[in-house]
Amino acid sequence: MPGKKALVLFWTKNGNTGKVAQRIHDTLQQAGMDVSISPVTKDLKIEYLDYNLIFLGAPVYENLSPKPVMSFLHRNRRRDGVKLLASAPEVPGIAAVPFCTYGGGHTGYNEAVPMLKHIGQYFEHEGIRVVDEIAVVGVFPEADESYNTRGRFGDIRKRPDEHDLEDVAGRVRGILHRLHRVIPLGELHI
Repeated sequence: MPGKKALVLFWTKNGNTGKVAQRIHDTLQQAGMDVSISPVTKDLKIEYLDYNLIFLGAPVYENLSPKPVMSFLHRNRRRDGVKLLASAPEVPGIAAVPFCTYGGGHTGYNEAVPMLKHIGQYFEHEGIRVVDEIAVVGVFPEADESYNTRGRFGDIRKRPDEHDLEDVAGRVRGILHRLHRVIPLGELHI
């Protein structure tokens, strides 16, 4: 497996998750990774094992991924050559990071947790270690205004904002710093 290869997969409806995905991509690229970015589509086929580091994200819908992401996860698990083995033995040299955008108007961060864990299980069933999760607050345009102005995080109508995206970049640099010792990422600028 070639070193320093990263993949950022995302699905976005209103652009929030796309902003986060782009910041993840840019941060990985600035660190010296060979990084690809792709929206999740109904025809997308990916071989996870061609990468050292995979980020997969979407907005939270009723505590889980939206249907296009659920379909992709289900379909990609059944790609040629994939065997789900008992005890999910870890594949060396590859890691994954689920990420999401969420409003959190009702219960805050806990609204993001089920989706992050659900995506993570798809990776771990293939022996791909989940090394972190990233959840970013973002406006939920379909909700009534009070959800975006009086929920757990106050007024989130302009989020994710630059502060949120810089936090994402810092998290990605931290992930690279930790993984640099256990995955063959070569020389990075972190």
